Amino acid sequence: MTQDQNETAASTTIDHEGHGIAFGSLLASVADCFARSETRETFARMTRGMLMELEDVNCWSPAEAIGERGPHRLHHLLSRAVWDEQAVLDRTAAWAVDLLDDGDGVLIAVETGDAKSSTGAVGAARQYSGSIGGVDLCQVAVHLTFATPRGHCLADRRLYFTREWAGDEERRELTDVPDELCFATKPQLAADMLRAAVGPGAIPASFFLGDEVYGGRELRGACRELGAWATS
Repeated sequence: MTQDQNETAASTTIDHEGHGIAFGSLLASVADCFARSETRETFARMTRGMLMELEDVNCWSPAEAIGERGPHRLHHLLSRAVWDEQAVLDRTAAWAVDLLDDGDGVLIAVETGDAKSSTGAVGAARQYSGSIGGVDLCQVAVHLTFATPRGHCLADRRLYFTREWAGDEERRELTDVPDELCFATKPQLAADMLRAAVGPGAIPASFFLGDEVYGGRELRGACRELGAWATS
């Protein structure tokens, strides 16, 4: 083995150890968000599985990757287990922003769609999604991401409800949609997340970006109100 190869091997080992330390500190920061130690351990194992290089990411593939007999424990974590999902998101976002911040970060609004097989999933409807490539039955969510040359991370998200879905009282009751969640346009959802991001414990972003969907007068007004620059 040459000297260069030795240095490469050493670098790989150091990076792996650093990853383990960073991941451990993240898990420690969210430990009290889980009602049971078993739930906390399942969360840690599932997260490790999702960080692996898998062709498809669903409950089956991470379960197989981490040595589970099936996806049942992961299904339980996502559908029935008691844990504070919002607190986990908030603390993880703060942890990631702190690692990535170089003094010149930006906040970006972007939407994604997930194809669904029925309208039983909350918010699922025939609607346009750029990630799907057209109009299809899907859920659409607006995400706020924080980006620097070091990388990017999810800072917040809002599920988009079509007017039809938001106004269907029977379906809302069947799927336990809280009363306070109602129809809002995608720019309104982005503005709501932006207000949260630049409030107490503000994300250190120099300006805000969005594509043409987020270039309207209302969102631009919100950006001026908050002291953030909008570019479409």
